[in-house]
Amino acid sequence: MGHNTKMLDLKFAKLVWVLPCSAVGLVLTAVLLVAGAKVSWSSGALEVTFRDSLADCGRRARDLSCRGIVFGHVILAVTREELAIIGAHERIHVQQYERWGPLFFLAYGTSSLLQLIHRRSPYWHNHFEIQARERSK
Repeated sequence: MGHNTKMLDLKFAKLVWVLPCSAVGLVLTAVLLVAGAKVSWSSGALEVTFRDSLADCGRRARDLSCRGIVFGHVILAVTREELAIIGAHERIHVQQYERWGPLFFLAYGTSSLLQLIHRRSPYWHNHFEIQARERSK
């Protein structure tokens, strides 16, 4: 087996391992496409954006506290402009999904719950968010 074949096998294995998580993102993508979202494939992930910039968004979209979210190999962002800002962080989450697969939902949720129990922010103190912030600098 050549090097390229092994690389393709590894990429395929990651896609399959993460597929249950990506399926959630694909369902959301279908809903967003009906509402006018745009999709593109970049660096091993489907990028879904609703508008090009915040200036193109309505007030509700501008008021969202969550600017982007990842489900497996699907990155959802409010705008293309926002994706350019948060993209490196979100790609670390893609790598986390590739490592944890469907267990990522449980692991992320558990980390958030532990933070709540310790009266810390379930987002800012979540192990996976800390790791994404550190690795995307």
